[in-house]
Amino acid sequence: MTTFNLTQCPTSVQVSLIANTALYASPLIASAQTLDRQGYKWKLVYGFDALVEEDRAVMLGIIAAVRGQAHRLRVPVYDNPRRGAGGGTPVVAGASQVGNTLNLSGATPTVTNWLMLGDYFSVVVNGDHELKMVTANASSNGSGLVTVTFEPRLRASPANGATVYVEPQNIPVGVFVLENPVNGWTSRNWKNGDALSSVTLSMIEDVFATQ
Repeated sequence: MTTFNLTQCPTSVQVSLIANTALYASPLIASAQTLDRQGYKWKLVYGFDALVEEDRAVMLGIIAAVRGQAHRLRVPVYDNPRRGAGGGTPVVAGASQVGNTLNLSGATPTVTNWLMLGDYFSVVVNGDHELKMVTANASSNGSGLVTVTFEPRLRASPANGATVYVEPQNIPVGVFVLENPVNGWTSRNWKNGDALSSVTLSMIEDVFATQ
């Protein structure tokens, strides 16, 4: 299996977070319990309008190369811009971290709201990226250390010193599989015989990519 880099910036973005929960309701006492399980994942629907020439050729080539759901795509998340200040060269600070918090080092020292609620970041785990969203404001201390709280939880523990992608230095990315094995495009004549094409890619995060 190969992971291809999706490099084009979409003209439209739809983002969903698919939770893996189950709700059990009692018909006798009118109460309910929720089972919260592992396996939360992102869904991205990217629209690419009016692709021509090089952009068109690259996009159609990638669709052909991934062979439906046989291969994977490494996808930058193009959504709302980062609100936190970011900065520095963040990496994971300490091995064996799990759950919904992560200690980082290498952030710009003494920055209030280095990352903020709703910001994205990604962290390298077992050779590729897991995509996360910050759920509480995080500030760095005088040594450039910061603790980030996020969803979805880590699927595996990143290594000490593992790379973290934070804007503006790097756009956070995730590893995705096409939701449908059938993927195509719409084309019409543009000028001088060239085609103008539109593509919609619906992608589900590969939760096994980093396990």
